[in-house]
Amino acid sequence: MTLEELHSAARAGQLQRLSLLSQEGSLYLVEARIDGKSALLSEEGVAKPRHFRSLDDARRTLKELAWPSIDLVHLNVADEACAGDPLSPAATQGAMRLRLPLRP
Repeated sequence: MTLEELHSAARAGQLQRLSLLSQEGSLYLVEARIDGKSALLSEEGVAKPRHFRSLDDARRTLKELAWPSIDLVHLNVADEACAGDPLSPAATQGAMRLRLPLRP
């Protein structure tokens, strides 16, 4: 999902949840839940996830998004190793989830 598609989904009221997934190496991915399906924010014109270096980095990119909060998610290492897919329900069962305002 591109940033433009994310903005369109938020304006249309389809966005259900926005998460910032903590990854190894101080990298973060933005996951959007739209109409019951999860998708990672990707680079424009490239089919690879967009990486962020911090919460503030993600906030700067998403500052114009019509959405009030983002969930900071630290995945449980054991669940991550077993599930393989960071978007699978099994990978987020043991996760720590902290809701933060999108705009400080």
